[in-house]
Amino acid sequence: MDSLTQFVLGAAVSTVCLGKALGARKAALLGGLLGTVPDLDVFLPFDDPVDSFAYHRGWTHSVFVHVLAAPIFGEGLVRLIKGLKEHRRLTYLTAYLCFATHAIIDAMTVYGTRIFWPLYSDPVGVGSIFIIDPVYSLPLLFVVIWALFNKRWTYRLGYWTTGVLVVTSAYMLFSIGVQAYVERRAEQFFAKAGAVPDKIYAIAAPFNIAVWKVIGLDHDRYQNLYFSVFDGDQAPEIYTHPRRPDLVACLHSSDGYKKLDWFSHGYNRAELLDGKVIVSDLRM
Repeated sequence: MDSLTQFVLGAAVSTVCLGKALGARKAALLGGLLGTVPDLDVFLPFDDPVDSFAYHRGWTHSVFVHVLAAPIFGEGLVRLIKGLKEHRRLTYLTAYLCFATHAIIDAMTVYGTRIFWPLYSDPVGVGSIFIIDPVYSLPLLFVVIWALFNKRWTYRLGYWTTGVLVVTSAYMLFSIGVQAYVERRAEQFFAKAGAVPDKIYAIAAPFNIAVWKVIGLDHDRYQNLYFSVFDGDQAPEIYTHPRRPDLVACLHSSDGYKKLDWFSHGYNRAELLDGKVIVSDLRM
């Protein structure tokens, strides 16, 4: 998700957990900063642009790494901030939740994240929500602004912030159900058109979960259709394009190609442009 959403999510989590101990404003600011920590991997050096593309959101986004990182960051906060000395365990838990919720909502996007590394090293990218979704982000932004303008903790703020976290989390889960519905409908559309692809993947369109892009993948071609949940039984137009597997036949032993194919879960195509083979991630 975008950086603002990551900040306000961490801020909302920390407001609920540490608001009583620190006050609303300090808790929100602290959580917002913790919520951005996993993205500091952008400063890690990579060997080449392929590694930079494929390994972003790597081990720093693993919920297992967060178990180890939370006590380190938490202990530093306890020693730095006087109001947390009597809340050591709660501070550790808050740090973990700020880190882990960051990784979870990143895993809901199509780019995905290696959320279960090292037990499962592949990136998990559900694709049921776009990287910017106002329906998810704006309620969080509202309660965080409220917290930032209130130095003291109030139970009313706590109830509202908790409620927003519950509703936005439910929205995330709901998006998975909508995605499953769209994929089932897309399979029916492809069947009516004459053939069901080997793999089907529905991806939320920008800023909403009502309109979707669906990719139908075969060995030598891919098909796109664009479908709204409000379209009913009207069949959308299907666009068919070549994948050109012949262009990458000589690249299967290439480390760069292997990484791109692994990262895209096979959803890629090749094209010849100015004498160069260009491999594109179809999900993006």
